[in-house]
Amino acid sequence: MNVFINAEVYNDLISYSLRRLPEEACGFILGGQDSGNGELQTSTFIPLRNIASNPWNRFEISPVEMLPYLMDSNHPVIGLFHSHPTAPPLPSEQDLQTLWHSIPTYWILSLQQPQRPELQLYQIKKAPQTAYHKLAFVIGQ
Repeated sequence: MNVFINAEVYNDLISYSLRRLPEEACGFILGGQDSGNGELQTSTFIPLRNIASNPWNRFEISPVEMLPYLMDSNHPVIGLFHSHPTAPPLPSEQDLQTLWHSIPTYWILSLQQPQRPELQLYQIKKAPQTAYHKLAFVIGQ
């Protein structure tokens, strides 16, 4: 599966995450899927408040805030996003325990080097042993 990220969405992810430092930023990626080849195209980044009791090391999104986006079939959620302020963009053990496996993509932005943010996208599959693999993506103009 390829994911096409428009430049505005990519820039929004980075600027929002930098503003939220030292806390983890989080939000949803809206977009659509090409029925012919299954490729995903982003349209919008929706920043959501991190309500975790320890927002420097984890994220939690308020169900009240996220529900309207999850129920909107005209603008589907194609990605769950969060940042890692001091860690690489790899799923943590907690990330792998996510209940969000029904959302097609899982995005992690590392800000270990804030001047060079590193984004990785994953698909997380729940099974007897949770697995993940990197997804290819293209940042457009």
